[in-house]
Amino acid sequence: RYRQGDRVKAYVSAVEKGTKGVRIAISRTHRNMLKRLLELEVPEIFNGTVEVRAIAREPGARSKVGVYSTQVGVDPVGSCVGMRGTRIQGIVNELNGEKIDVVEWNADMSIFIANALSPAQVVKVHLLDSADGKTATVIVPDKQLSLAIGKEGQNARLAAKLTGWRIDIKSASEAAAEVFEAPEPRLKPQEGMEEDLLA
Repeated sequence: RYRQGDRVKAYVSAVEKGTKGVRIAISRTHRNMLKRLLELEVPEIFNGTVEVRAIAREPGARSKVGVYSTQVGVDPVGSCVGMRGTRIQGIVNELNGEKIDVVEWNADMSIFIANALSPAQVVKVHLLDSADGKTATVIVPDKQLSLAIGKEGQNARLAAKLTGWRIDIKSASEAAAEVFEAPEPRLKPQEGMEEDLLA
């Protein structure tokens, strides 16, 4: 709720010229609002040492930010969080308690997807880039399954938005059961060689 005279930070999302003059559209839910707040709070982002590569937001609830360091020796996540979380806490307060996960961006999508599912631990990521789209099957320890999915699927949903991949999360025991239940492949040994029973 806003009152007349309140000082409010907002992102200018559009400037349009209409019949009644210029119309300026501002937003506090736009994902670039979070990017601009990070630029204000984190000097490393403002000067380009750390880059914001991806943002996924569910305004008022939770956000995930993928950051990357352009300079060797600079921790991108640590720079954004700050000492004892002081930098990120300023942004959380500005966004009325919206939770913000800062994760390290990586060009290797399997690593980035694993990072995006933070705070859950990931055992393995299998990538499948087909005509139907990009799908990542992520295997997590049994005890981490609910954490990886998140409340009402929020963690997995934000990770999918952040990475641009459809994410299918499975527990380690579920993935192992699928392997053992799969039909045995018929092996065709080369001529003159015995069949490899282990394979």
